[in-house]
Amino acid sequence: MSPRVRIAVTRKLPDICARRLAETFDVRWGDDGRQYDNAEIAALAEGAAGLIVTPAERVESGAINAFPPSVKVISAFSVGYEHIDVAAANARGIVVTNTPGVLTDATAEIALLLLLGAARRAVEGELMMRRRSWPGWRPTQLLGTQLSGKKLGIVGLGRIGAAVAQRAEAFGMSILYHNRRPSELAAPQWTFCPELDSMLAVCDAGSLHRPLTDPTHRLFYAARIAKMK
Repeated sequence: MSPRVRIAVTRKLPDICARRLAETFDVRWGDDGRQYDNAEIAALAEGAAGLIVTPAERVESGAINAFPPSVKVISAFSVGYEHIDVAAANARGIVVTNTPGVLTDATAEIALLLLLGAARRAVEGELMMRRRSWPGWRPTQLLGTQLSGKKLGIVGLGRIGAAVAQRAEAFGMSILYHNRRPSELAAPQWTFCPELDSMLAVCDAGSLHRPLTDPTHRLFYAARIAKMK
């Protein structure tokens, strides 16, 4: 029986993932609480054919260039892979993989959680209960905002933005979206808005789903938010 392929994993993974890896590979586990530098990542990869990393680790050229020849693949335990120097990996003939699509529904649900929580002042109510400071019912207490009949402006209608739109529509919201161009994922009843500020001026709520880049850094700021309804 040939020995199993060795892989290195920087952090503890969910039990179901750990079990599946252990069934197939000889797994070297990293220290779950450690913040690895380049030299430590390279040391962890010694003798391994593959390396699984999380977004907490920056796998830069310094680490990749120090990898042993045995390393053939770097797998990102995430959708994003901006924490990995892909160019340096390509130069070494190392394949970089990620997990596109697996977080679409989860992220959309969290976006709706935040939207509902803000509209219905959920955090304020929870804190009131935890602090045992409930003063008794009155008509004006913690009045929130009804989502049904309101307009939601989505900035970036990709997979996640579209998933948010579908869920918000189920709450009775009208959907507007701002993209560089009309999205193929848009439903016919959703309104494409080429100008961001014009869209925000008619929206009751907004949801941002663009990658963090220099042009999108601080895309929403006080003056822009003030333009909303």
